[in-house]
Amino acid sequence: MDFLATFIDTIFIWIQDLSRAVSVRLDTMTFLHWFALLMPFFWFAELPRYIIPAFYLLLAQMFGWKKDDIEAKRRYLATKPKISFCLIGLNEGESIANSIRSLLELEYENKEIIVYDDNSTDNMYAEAKPFADAGLVRLFKNTSASGRGGKPAGSNAAFHVATGEIIFLVDCDTSFDRHTILHMVGPFHDPKVGIVAGNIKVRNAYTNALAAMQGAEYLISIGLWKEWLNTFNMNYLASGAFGAFRREAIERVGGWDPELAEDADLSMKIKRCGYDMQFAGKAIAMTNAPTSWMVLIKQRIRWDRGMVRTYWRKHRSLLKFWIYDWRNFVEISQELIFAMVFAYGFAIYTLFMMFYDPFFFFFVYCCCVVIFMASTAFALFVHLMQSERRKQEIWYLMTVPLMPFYKEFFRWVRIYAITLELLRVNYDNSFLPQSSWKNTDKW
Repeated sequence: MDFLATFIDTIFIWIQDLSRAVSVRLDTMTFLHWFALLMPFFWFAELPRYIIPAFYLLLAQMFGWKKDDIEAKRRYLATKPKISFCLIGLNEGESIANSIRSLLELEYENKEIIVYDDNSTDNMYAEAKPFADAGLVRLFKNTSASGRGGKPAGSNAAFHVATGEIIFLVDCDTSFDRHTILHMVGPFHDPKVGIVAGNIKVRNAYTNALAAMQGAEYLISIGLWKEWLNTFNMNYLASGAFGAFRREAIERVGGWDPELAEDADLSMKIKRCGYDMQFAGKAIAMTNAPTSWMVLIKQRIRWDRGMVRTYWRKHRSLLKFWIYDWRNFVEISQELIFAMVFAYGFAIYTLFMMFYDPFFFFFVYCCCVVIFMASTAFALFVHLMQSERRKQEIWYLMTVPLMPFYKEFFRWVRIYAITLELLRVNYDNSFLPQSSWKNTDKW
């Protein structure tokens, strides 16, 4: 008990000393110190990016501002447009059967399921073959002597044998809620819509802390952010794990190019043709997130490099708001600001303050951590208010204390990835085989 009392007294004295030191510093702060105090809240806590959307969506939920053209969706679905589900996989033997079963359970008759095995070395083909023998799926395999062709080549191969008006591209480890088709296909009643992006959530979030943090991240960056963008018709990316495309839109742009971020590239090409994109927040797909740090780091490096390559090299002409839709300019520009400018700003600020005034940096860092926790908790709370899995997802609030450090770590990963891309170091990536890189423009 004496030890505990001494420990508490020591902590209390330390807090008092810190408070007095901070108070003295605030009284004598220069312009540089005020700048150092305020700016990190933007590039570290990212307040404008998620707090404003969360506030808006909270008000929309409370006052019923969000309108869902559900009747128009049902009328279009009643016409029974043919749907083609394309599952392209490499060594997905453990998950392909469950994914097929999930698609077969969707209550819609006029659909076909195409499974494309991209030269797997495991039992993926054998696992899918009983479904093909029963006439439930159409099964194809890349048997080329040169090996796998990569996700873009597999997507093109599956698309060329597909017969549907609406093409779904889904990952082989993904399962779907039963109302998926209504919410994913329904928006195509509007002839301007060329793409519908689904809402992806993490199935294996209970595995470890890393998967749990990704689960919380998906709820905010996909479920919350894309819902906000939908308000202004500004969505710009349909994930290759769960997206639906109008057939004629894919045909107009020539299908998938062999790119590092092939999903973002296809989305940009379709938007360039004048099509709109919708986000179907009620169409839920459950997928597995990486549970290993190294696997996740490699994934994020590929995503970040693909972002730079796709948005600001290959499709930078979309920033010409006097030619293309001004909303493309707004959304891509804010991505540039938060993903690149603030990333490097964060790094420069951190390194400078650690040497210039480490005590003040520690104070500001602690403030940022607290504010980031509060903003994350608020964003998760707003999402939970409209979630169909509220009871199952409320435990994500337990990840709040870890999220600032998780996000900070991957900021440094992003800086590393963007630097490699800007310098064109190791341009090729194992995501695509060398046979595909030979046919890829170096943007």
